[in-house]
Parts: sequence; structure tokens; C-alpha cells
Amino acid sequence: MNTSKKTSFVLKLKEIISSESSTLKAYVANEALIFSEDINDNEVAFFFEGLLKHGCVSGWISSLCFYSQTHRFYDQYYDYIENLRYDYEDSIGQPLAIRGDLKNFMTWFAFEETAYQLALELGLEI
Repeated sequence: MNTSKKTSFVLKLKEIISSESSTLKAYVANEALIFSEDINDNEVAFFFEGLLKHGCVSGWISSLCFYSQTHRFYDQYYDYIENLRYDYEDSIGQPLAIRGDLKNFMTWFAFEETAYQLALELGLEI
């Protein structure tokens, strides 16, 4: 990976946080930067690879480990989450099979789906 592309991951995440500050996408971008202690593109790539391999259920996202956290997240980003759910169901042609606690499941689904889309946007090979 060349240096100019590496720099672009961090810069793009910072741009998203600045320009789309109240969105779910900005929340995910911010979590990627918080996770990346050195705030470099190798750390950012590691964040997305780990998250998309292990999922939120693994505790990868420390801000979304407890029901109180996931319920608050769900309430805050409800409209974004519902749009993601609708688009996902439309693409697979059937309802999303919700397992366990609704707010917890949908929070993790939305975070992981947004992270996947963001990884693709960044050009990460996931």
C-alpha cells in the first residue's frame, strides 16, 4: 500500500466526521479513528478488517457492548437504521431475521453494515 493511499483513509474519515457530523457514518468513522491509536491507515485498515471479521458481538466496539449503549444508539440513529434495514431487505428480497433483543441486534447490524459500506468507499480490500 503506498503512502498517498494510506494517508487518504485517515483524511477521508476526518472529512466524513466534519461534514456529516450527526450521521451514523460519522459515528463509525469516529470509532475507527478512536480505535486507531496512532491514527494511521494501517490501524484504520486493521479496525475495519477486525470488525468485519469478528462483528460487534465480539466486543470489538467498546461503545456498543452493553444493552444500555446499544439501546441509546438505536434510539439516536433510528431513522438511519431503518433506512439501512429497508435497503438490505430490498436487496435480499426478504425480511431481516432479527435474533434476540431488537435494539441490540439492529444496532450491531447497522454499525457493521455502515462499516462495510465505508470500507468499500475507502477502497479497503475486505
